[in-house]
Amino acid sequence: MRRLILLLLFLLISVNAFPQEKSEPLRAAQVFYSDASNLKEFEREVKVMKSLGVNVIIFRVFGNKGDRIYKFAKPESRFGVYFKTTYSPVIDDILGQVAKIAHKHKVKLYAWMTTRHATYAADEDSLDGAYSFSEKDYKTVPKLDLFNEKVVWELQQLYIDLAKYPIDGILIQDDFVMRHMEGFGTEAKVRYLTDFDRDLEAKNMYSDLELKPGGGVKRIVYTDEFWNFQNWKNMRLIIIADELIKLVKKENPGLKVGLNVGYELFYEPKNALAWYSHDDRLARKFDYLAVMAYQDQMMKELDIGLDDVGELIIENTEDAISIMGSPGKVIIKVQTLNWDTKKDLPMREVKYVYDKVQDVSSQVGIALVPWEKRKFDFIKVNNNHEKTN
Repeated sequence: MRRLILLLLFLLISVNAFPQEKSEPLRAAQVFYSDASNLKEFEREVKVMKSLGVNVIIFRVFGNKGDRIYKFAKPESRFGVYFKTTYSPVIDDILGQVAKIAHKHKVKLYAWMTTRHATYAADEDSLDGAYSFSEKDYKTVPKLDLFNEKVVWELQQLYIDLAKYPIDGILIQDDFVMRHMEGFGTEAKVRYLTDFDRDLEAKNMYSDLELKPGGGVKRIVYTDEFWNFQNWKNMRLIIIADELIKLVKKENPGLKVGLNVGYELFYEPKNALAWYSHDDRLARKFDYLAVMAYQDQMMKELDIGLDDVGELIIENTEDAISIMGSPGKVIIKVQTLNWDTKKDLPMREVKYVYDKVQDVSSQVGIALVPWEKRKFDFIKVNNNHEKTN
């Protein structure tokens, strides 16, 4: 008994004297495309990423019409997914090989996967309806109708097939939204009538509307019913997300699931609800929140400079930590490419944003978007930041 007591005392003292190290913060390369001609060349790219401090690769596992196909793939379709399934066309089943390469070099692999744009085998009944302000009429849009139970079931099966692979996580694409003019499909109208005992009509959502010459919205005034409509759609996303997460974790218990969200969720939460049907309740369903704090995009949209964007990203990071309860559950996505010109953004700008995030917490995850052979040295930048603080 005395020996047992001494052992317990030793263990207690050891835990206090030598506290556990914090888990390694996520440093990710989000891969849109690779021009590696074969898997050996791709493995060399992974080794370079690893040498620069990348510990997670966020790998695109879907391809929409017009998307570049990985050069090392042997496509049997021009669109679809990069894993085996019967619920979508398969471009090439390369995910297992990519995961094996990543794990060989002790890098985790997250599958970056679409939701509402997975219309690859969808018929018209599976598509959503939207209201056109310029035409003042409803039209079918090329996005899945998430009020259609058959559509949701098939999406679940697609994700279950994805979870069967030896991946470490799934990052859900930023199409898991319902915009303010969407959600007017046949199934939604039936549900709305059942839930609220009134017809779902776009005219009841907006009391005043002014359009730009090209047909875009210049000014809009939403009604109380509109906010009820958005909360209703938001709850639908929450229900779908909750079930989807449970299903993929049942298939792959260690899997982490993250959601891409816009900076509006923190900058203007009401706009996030209006434009995307997003709120903090939805965010908290996920293991990770990936904040698209794209500095160049923010400067253009908000007409502000880099210094102001830096302060805004600090606020975004702090708010995201508050919502998720831990810095380790937050990923700040840093833009490396000008979306309009397709030219690289200056690395000093990328480092500036990195440092701003680090000022909040070194445990916050950071992802470079896109990576595509960029030579951003996470290790060097992190060491330099620690020296100056």
